[in-house]
Order: sequence, then C-alpha cells, then structure tokens
Amino acid sequence: MSDCAPWPWNAIPQTMLQFTSLVERSFDYSNKIQDIADKIAQRIASLFDISQSNGGHNPELDNYVESFLADVQRIIVRLRIVEKVRPLKAFWLTNYIENIILTEAGKMQDAYQELQARFTVHTAYTAQTIRCGVAIIQGSSTKPLSHIPTPAKLPARPIFFYGRDARLNEIVALICMLVATRIAIMGPGGIGKTSLALAALHDSRVIEVVGDHRFFISVEGMIDIDAASTLLATHLGLDASSDPLSRAIAYFQSLPRALLVVDNLETLWFSKNASARVDTEQFLSRLAEVSSLTLLVTSRGAVPPDGVQWSNAQSAELAQLSLDAARDTFVQIATLPAESTEQAVLDTLLVELDCVPLAVTLLANLAVLENSPSDLLRRWKKSRTGLLHAQGEDRLRSVDVSITVSLDQLKGMKHGVEAVQLLAVCAHLPDGLRPPVFAQLDEHFANIDAAKDMLVEFALVNVGADGELKMLSPIRYFVLDNHPMTDLHLVSLRHIYFGIAASAPQRPADNFNLLSAQLAPEYGNLTSFLMHLIDSEEPSDELCNAVNAVSEYAYWTMPSSTLREALLPRLSTTTQTAWRARCLKNLGRVCLRRDEYSDATQNLQAARVLYAELGDRHEEVKCRRLLGICLRMQDLVDAAEVELRTAQDMFTELDFKFDAAQCMQQLGEICRQRDKYDQAIEHLTSARDTFNQCGERLYAAQCTHSLGQIQLEKSNLPAAQSELQSALSAFESLGSQLGATQCTQLLGEVMRRQGNYGPAESLLTAALEAFTRLESRSDLANCHRSFGLLYRDQNRTREALASFENARDMYNKMGLQAGVADCNSQIQDLPNLL
Repeated sequence: MSDCAPWPWNAIPQTMLQFTSLVERSFDYSNKIQDIADKIAQRIASLFDISQSNGGHNPELDNYVESFLADVQRIIVRLRIVEKVRPLKAFWLTNYIENIILTEAGKMQDAYQELQARFTVHTAYTAQTIRCGVAIIQGSSTKPLSHIPTPAKLPARPIFFYGRDARLNEIVALICMLVATRIAIMGPGGIGKTSLALAALHDSRVIEVVGDHRFFISVEGMIDIDAASTLLATHLGLDASSDPLSRAIAYFQSLPRALLVVDNLETLWFSKNASARVDTEQFLSRLAEVSSLTLLVTSRGAVPPDGVQWSNAQSAELAQLSLDAARDTFVQIATLPAESTEQAVLDTLLVELDCVPLAVTLLANLAVLENSPSDLLRRWKKSRTGLLHAQGEDRLRSVDVSITVSLDQLKGMKHGVEAVQLLAVCAHLPDGLRPPVFAQLDEHFANIDAAKDMLVEFALVNVGADGELKMLSPIRYFVLDNHPMTDLHLVSLRHIYFGIAASAPQRPADNFNLLSAQLAPEYGNLTSFLMHLIDSEEPSDELCNAVNAVSEYAYWTMPSSTLREALLPRLSTTTQTAWRARCLKNLGRVCLRRDEYSDATQNLQAARVLYAELGDRHEEVKCRRLLGICLRMQDLVDAAEVELRTAQDMFTELDFKFDAAQCMQQLGEICRQRDKYDQAIEHLTSARDTFNQCGERLYAAQCTHSLGQIQLEKSNLPAAQSELQSALSAFESLGSQLGATQCTQLLGEVMRRQGNYGPAESLLTAALEAFTRLESRSDLANCHRSFGLLYRDQNRTREALASFENARDMYNKMGLQAGVADCNSQIQDLPNLL
C-alpha cells in the first residue's frame, strides 16, 4: 500500500480480504451473502466518488470510514463464530446468518444515509485504496494478488473494549509526552494486555503525535532474540543483514517520533534458555536508548524486565475488569438486551469468572449461540475452565491453553517445579494462602520463598493486602483440575486446617468475638478445603469432627448447611450411624434457624429415630425439644406444648437440669404467644435462674430479651427498655449478633411507642440490615412489620403499605398465617390512598 494512504483508508483492502476469504472458505455464496457483499462494494464505490469530487481533507469522513470498517469487522466476527460451530448447528445456521447480516446491513444503511446528507468531498489521495477495495470485494480484479497494496501492518483495534479507559488514558498520555517513554503492560494470561496495547496504538491522540510510524510485532513463538530482531527488521521492510537489530535501531533513529509495541515478551523473557533472559533485557535496553522511540511491551508477569527505566513501573500490572465493564463486554458480544431479565444471573457468572477478559469473551461467544446466562452458569459449574475455549485451541481462544503456556514456562526454570506445587496448594484456598499458613508449610518445601517469588513474577498469583497469595478464578480451577497437590503437602494442609477447625468457637461466650476474628479470615479456605476432603476421601472421625466444629461456628454467625449436606451421603449407614444422627440433628437446627420448618421437621425426626436405635436417650429427647420449638414457631402452640412438656419430664428424669430449663424457656414463650403474661414471666424467670446457675449466660440473655418483649406487649415501656438494654449488653459481650439485633429491633419499637420516631427509624434500619445479612427470615419479617407501624404512626401511608406488604409476603412464604392475618388487618386499617 502507498505510504500516502493514512488510517483508516489503508485498512480497507485488509478488511475486504478478510471478509471475502471467510465467505469463500466457509459459506456457500448465497443470495443473502452476495447481497451484503454488493452493498459493501457499493459503499466503497460511493466513497471513491466522493473522494474524486474535491481535493480537500475531511476528518469527519475519516470517522465514517472507520465506523464502516468496524461494521464489516462485526459481520466477520459473527460469521467466524458460525463457522466454528457449523457442523453442530447446521439446522439453524441459514436463518442465523440472515439475521446477523440484515442487522448489520441495517446499521450500515443508516450510517450511509447520514454520510450522503453530510459529506460530498474528500481528498483524491485515497482513490487507489478505494478502487482496490472495490475490486477485491467484487472479485473482479485482473491484477495478480502481489500487485495489490500490502495489507495494513497493524492488527485491528479491539472491537469490544470496556472498562480500561483510565489505563488507556494513562498509557496514551505517556506515549504523547514530548520525550519518548518506556511502557510495560503486565499481567496473567487472558487479562487483556494485547487489547489495551492495540487500543493505545490506534488511539487518535497517539496517531496525531506519532502518525504512521506505529509498529507492532508479536514475539510469540520466537526461539531467541536473534529471531525476534530479524522479525522486527523484516516488519520494518528492511533488508536482511548480519545485525538486524542495529538496522532497526538506525531506522528508528531516522524518524522524528515512532512507537513500537512488542507483544508477548514472556516467550523470550521466561525462556528455558538460560541466556535468553539476559539477551531479552539487552534487546529492550538497546531499543530504549533510541531517543525518538516510545517502547511499549506486553508480557505475562507482575514486574517488568530489568535494564529499562519504565515510565509506569508502579502501575504496570493490569487487573481484571470491573463487574460493570465485564457485563458491558458480555452484553455487546452476545447482543443481549440492555435490560435482560437474567442480569443477576449474568453478574453471578461474571463474578465466578473473576471478570477475566478472555474468559468473559469466550463465554459471551457461547451466548451468541443461544446459550442463556443461566445455561452458561450451569455449564460453568459443571465444566469450569473446560468451557472456556473456542475452535483453534490457541492462547487467545482457550483459557486452558493460555494457563498451560505460563505453567510450561514456569516448570523449565529453577524452583519451577516447586512453584507449581505451591500453586496447587494455593488453588485449594480461594481466600488466599495467608502468611501464618505459608509459614507452617515452609518445612515441606526446599525453598518456598523462591517458589512464591516465581508465582508472583509470572502473575499466577497476586499478593493481597494482608500478604495472602490469591489466584484468579480461571487459573485456580484449571490448577485444581490438572495439578493435584503432592501427598506431603496434602497431609500438611490437613494438619494445619484441622487445627484451625478445632479452634473454632462453638457458641457465643466471653471469648467468642476474639476467636471469631481469628478464624474469620480462614473460614472460606477452611470450608473449601473440607469440601475437597469430603469429595475425595472416606470420611474419618477426624474429618467429621472438623466439619462439625466449623458448621457449629457458622450456626452462630451465618448458618450454613453446605458442609453437613455434603458429608451426610458419604457417611456409612452401618458403621457411622452416630455421625449420621448428629449430622441430621444439626441440619435440623440450621433449618429451624433459617425458618425452613418442613426441612427442619424431616431432619429432626430422622435423627430421633437413629438416636433411638443407638439407645442415646439424651440426644433423642433433644430432638423432641427441637421439634417442639419448630411447632411453636409455626404457631402450633398446643402440639408444641405437648412435645416440650414431655421432653422436660424426660430431661428431669435423666437429671439434665440445663436441658429441662431450655424446655421451661420455650414453655414461657408459648405462654407469651397466648398472652398469658404472668405465667410466661414465671417460666422465663425460673429458666433464667437455672441458666445463671449453670453458667449459661447466652440462654439467660435470651430469657431477659423475652421478658423485655413481654413488658413491651404489656405497654410497660420503661421496664421493657431496661430489660432489653440489659439483654443487648449481654449479647454484645458474648458476640451473639442475632440476639443483639433482636434487642435492637425491639428497642426501636419502644422508641416508636414513645413517639421518638427518628431514633426508632435508626434502630430499625440497623436491625433490618443485620437481619438481612444474618438471613433470619422471621426476624426480617417482624422488622418490616415494625417499619409499617412506624410509618403508619407518622401518616406515611404509602411507605407503611409497602412495609406491611413486604412483611405479609415473608410470613406467607414461611407458612406463618398469624403474621399474614396481622399484616392484612394493619393494611385494612390504613387510610385509603385514593
């Protein structure tokens, strides 16, 4: 191509060749395809006519040409997707092709009409370029291909590019400085380094400063610096010589300004050849000495190569996309509606991918083929990184291949094998390998620090704020599937995390907050590792104890049944009956805590049967007491009373005073529900005295809370406030978030009844947020009801109605008909909004 033809005109022949070669290679030249080919040719011919009309330059017409080429590239992208899956989806391809062609053709027609209305002139210097493009697209050129101007030397700019504006602006600003700069874009595979470099290369601000002297080479596949130097010289159009790098440098020195992008530098920098690293640094150093040359390199890793003073050394590493940017990328590629009903599912999927650009792009391409976000999320959970590939299986089409490239380079280096072993350990710890655990692993590695440094250098892990080593989700899942831990490291990790599980606090007490703060950072790692052990080995008593300890801690913080549900089917029905019974009982407690009464009843009844078979009367009666609580919470108070009194008598017979007091506490709650306040106070006071004698401060605080609630229901507000504040202090000192929040909500009720609406709203808002976080559905419904009463008292009728309706819906989902009836009554009493 003539040097006088600038961007974007010089890209026309290359784009046309891409389109025609794709169509001729993969599709029958049908009428629909021929129609769009003719339309594209007509657009080029029109541009030719305009360009002949006048010799004046028009930047706006340049913008149209650039937009036109982007339209053609979108057609190419979609046809390539169809090409890859054609054997699998032949039955709908014809309609699919027609739809995408018509969609893009419509966009091009709108743009062309705008062109006709606004532009009539352009410079004649593009005539040869346009004539060539017309000849190519119509297939009527009589010239040999070698006579067609050389296609553009620069790769196309990325079509879909979101969420990198700040980094792009930073890089462009460095390129456009008065003096040449040295820029590095670092990060793991698939993070978008090349896309960012190409976006900068094609940025209009860069073109204005550098002009046509912008160059791009990829050294992927180069075996040494000599090969890379030869590639560079050839790319610049220089004759072969014995010193191609010197020839290239001399050429750059002859230019007033130039920009060179060296892509995939890691191929040379991390080469298994011992001297390649030094040679690479010398190669970069020589290029950096050219005062007119701005050098931009992309490479896997976290830290740029030595030997060059990098202008962005402190911000070279590229992070994953934001959720918004990942969503925009997915939606544009997959052509999803802007307000898709599946946006919440899509966001979940993108978070699972850690918003890694390559992973997002590959799944978005699958969505083009009529896979909804829900389908993709299901497939992701089943196949993980096996889903993240497209036809071709190169590093830009497959996450697995991209990660394998890094690992292969890593293994060939000193300490590389141990680095991969350490990576396998990190893969089991989704919240990161934290310094205390890292220190305990030291004795099982020859040089764990060197292994860590290599993982950071290759950007396979990053160091978090607390010094933990974390992995991006696609890398972590790939390593889990393909690089198991050594037996030695597995045994070591078992020992470490079983010890952490043993330290988990089992119920709120004086030291609960302290122990919880120590355990919380490792909770995600602990549950993930235990899930791995449950899936991969026969459950031992040691594993069962660890699962039980962690699950019991979670019961008091964020009730979860995940571990126990995974463990239960793995337990032997013959030799592990005691563990099965214990698991079922505790699953029942969790369901009860989450207001899932049917599941709670089923689990508790099954546990009671097993305990009866084992002859463990104490645990059997505990199940009866829990079943009584389940009935009471569903307002089935008569049946609940029978169960609780029977359990109380059996505990008394067995001389378990604490358990009998728990039954007394629940009988007091039944009396409160029946508005028998004197009997309720008597039962709760008696139970509290026993709890205090047994040193059970948590249950004593629960009784105090209930006594405060009774005083509130009796409208004795000073007494209610006193009891509730006492209970609140006790719960806070014990670390019971649920108990403290229940007191906060009732204190908000006290403030409301006293007419202190501002403090009441503040307390209820705090309670609502906490109940939402704690997933306590019945308490959340009660809180919405309290808001309804607060708004009603302030004549905020619309807000009151919304709150009562929210509460009613929640009560209804839990099957609590008394709550539903109360809300309906409150709604009927509201003033008519009309």
